[in-house]
Amino acid sequence: MNQAAPTLIDELIEQQHRLTAVERFSQRHEAAETPVQSRYYQDLIPLSKPGVGEQYAFEVDLDGCSGCKACVSACHSLNGLDEGESWRDVGSLLAKEVAAPTQQTVTTACHHCVDPACANGCPTMAYHKDPDTGIVRHLDDQCIGCRYCELKCPYEVPKFNERLGIVRKCDMCQSRLAVGEAPACVQACPNEAIRIRVVSKDEVAKEAVPTSRLLPGTVTSDYTQPTTRYRNLRNETTSSPSDERTIHPAHGHFPLVWMLVLTQIGAGMTVGDVLTRSLQAGAGVSWSSLALAVVISFAGLAGSVLHLGRPLQAWRAFLGWRTSWLSREILVFGGWSSALMLYLAAVLFGKWPLLTLGIGGGAAVAGVLGIFTSVMVYADTRRKFWALPLTLFRFYATALAAGLLVSPLPYLALVAIAGLLAYDGAIYFGAFPNFENQRHLMQGVLKKVTIARLALGVTAMLFIGMPLLALGVFLVSELAGRSLFFRAVDEPGMPG
Repeated sequence: MNQAAPTLIDELIEQQHRLTAVERFSQRHEAAETPVQSRYYQDLIPLSKPGVGEQYAFEVDLDGCSGCKACVSACHSLNGLDEGESWRDVGSLLAKEVAAPTQQTVTTACHHCVDPACANGCPTMAYHKDPDTGIVRHLDDQCIGCRYCELKCPYEVPKFNERLGIVRKCDMCQSRLAVGEAPACVQACPNEAIRIRVVSKDEVAKEAVPTSRLLPGTVTSDYTQPTTRYRNLRNETTSSPSDERTIHPAHGHFPLVWMLVLTQIGAGMTVGDVLTRSLQAGAGVSWSSLALAVVISFAGLAGSVLHLGRPLQAWRAFLGWRTSWLSREILVFGGWSSALMLYLAAVLFGKWPLLTLGIGGGAAVAGVLGIFTSVMVYADTRRKFWALPLTLFRFYATALAAGLLVSPLPYLALVAIAGLLAYDGAIYFGAFPNFENQRHLMQGVLKKVTIARLALGVTAMLFIGMPLLALGVFLVSELAGRSLFFRAVDEPGMPG
């Protein structure tokens, strides 16, 4: 008996059986005029886009947040983040009063600030604040992995990705918002604790006064003018971050330690050499100390490249010179290195002493200016341990001591070295009440580094009659001191 030929209906049914899960999902949603899940979150995102002078912002209900971390999981999954990488975090606030204990969990991501510090500090212009939505995006292809935005942002938003060698951050799921979809965190929250709202940039700027803060324990809002709003904060004056008493060393950034110390010593030696040649009219002055200064300086500049996650893209670092002190530091030191080589060549050539001193003077000025840009790189982060007067003293005292050690008056270097040791010693022994956390670190996990720094500094002073030996010991002492500069610094962030 012949089997009947399959009908059109049979073929369609067979085709349906062969559909993949993705194709089935697409068929069910292709006729939808709005996102199918919109009924769950349509009141959690604005119905209209921001107007002139407005932008999108997060709004968080602290009473609604239970700390379940569904927002963290959804953000991680939707954005395809690496293991251990997170663009949204959850912390907590605790009441200080034992008689009235309270706890509130805090979910936090990028605050898409009106005046974002990350964008202002980026040397490659890898951040873009969208003029229409106000969303601060990170442009991954522009990033060189210098991590300066991590130092500039007071909310720990940019996160470094070791695999990619760049930082990444929350972009408020802008591609979803553009088509009426809620960001992953908003859609995933079971308590509707996270919302997207439209806010006025002018109103945010007016409210960001030097006394206002996002939450207890955060920096003052006048620094970046964050747009996130936290509702139902209880016991604002008596609450504190749950990790307020947790103190740990910051990242060591050894390539930066190396670069700072060696460039400062190289710049100081250059100034010392120029002054020596000026005072002695260049007669009988050896070129060896200048050659050593050049070697030290270039070793410092070369070591700084090791700090970059994508060193082959380092040429981009001049792009942000209008706002970034890091860009300015790179440009000034680039000019200084060229002037330094020209000065060494003029000294070796041995002709036209006045022209040689003129070139040397230019190199010396460029080195001093380079140190100032280094000072501003850290002072601009507004961390109290890196405050402008303190960082000026640290960096220029290092250069001064090195310059004096190669000058005809090496014993004057004792004053500069003693000042540096006295400063670190005062912190170690608790003479500065504002640096209690630094004292605890230097007396605790950083004690060996601190003792080594002080002992080597004293040793350098004992060898002051042998300037080159004293310089070598002083260099190692300053490496330990600059390590403390990074590892003992206060790290602002969100609660918990």
